[in-house]
Amino acid sequence: MLDALAEVERIKDPAERARAATRILRESKRLTELRGEDVVQLLARPHATLRSVGDEVGLHWTTVQSIRDAHLRKSAAQGDA
Repeated sequence: MLDALAEVERIKDPAERARAATRILRESKRLTELRGEDVVQLLARPHATLRSVGDEVGLHWTTVQSIRDAHLRKSAAQGDA
């Protein structure tokens, strides 16, 4: 992802750079979805806690909680939960 960002920053044409940035932003939304799915899956393990998952993935437990809550809200709104 960081390589993609560096590539976009090298593009001189504003229209081409905007199109490239849009493609990356779409992919980053998918990364957010994947992270939410992964956090929920990790929390579903026996004895998993917000803190243990946070330690495992390198996030503060409150961030894990926010990711979980946002993912579950979105899933419920889409009728997946």
